[in-house]
Amino acid sequence: MEEKSRSVSSNGLFYGLITGGAMIVLSLILFLLDLYMNKAVSWISYLVAIGGMVWGTLDYRKKYCNGFLTYGQAFSSVFMIGLFAGILSSIYLYFFIQFIHPGFINELLDQARANILLSNPNMSDEQIEQAVSMSSKFMSPVMMVVWGLVTYAVLSAIAGLIIAIFLKKEDPSLKSTV
Repeated sequence: MEEKSRSVSSNGLFYGLITGGAMIVLSLILFLLDLYMNKAVSWISYLVAIGGMVWGTLDYRKKYCNGFLTYGQAFSSVFMIGLFAGILSSIYLYFFIQFIHPGFINELLDQARANILLSNPNMSDEQIEQAVSMSSKFMSPVMMVVWGLVTYAVLSAIAGLIIAIFLKKEDPSLKSTV
């Protein structure tokens, strides 16, 4: 039986939700293991995102494009998967901050304060508090979701530009013999 056709958008939605779900599960595991503030460990979520983008695009190429994919199709697939994963992850971030761990923003501000002290030990307490106060304006749950969406969109576009180079596979029958 022949597979039905699937658009790049619906493929992006399908694999984006799977990838976003995997990122949420990873985030919850890191939270339960008290590793959620560890910057080195948090990079694993980017690997999950890239893995989901590659997996979803390769599956799309294999099942719905007869094994061939143009650079534009590969870029669109990777971008859409990343975008939908980012939307789901950003929605989760809002619920995480509001309901699961309401003190998360305060922890981020404390970490920012410590980082400022570490990088600029000669700053006065007033200067440090002014810098932290400025940072806190961008750390409301809604602002963090907005910045998360923008970040995921930009990173998905960059990842799409790079990953599509490796995932494209031109159909040799479409090349003209001039």
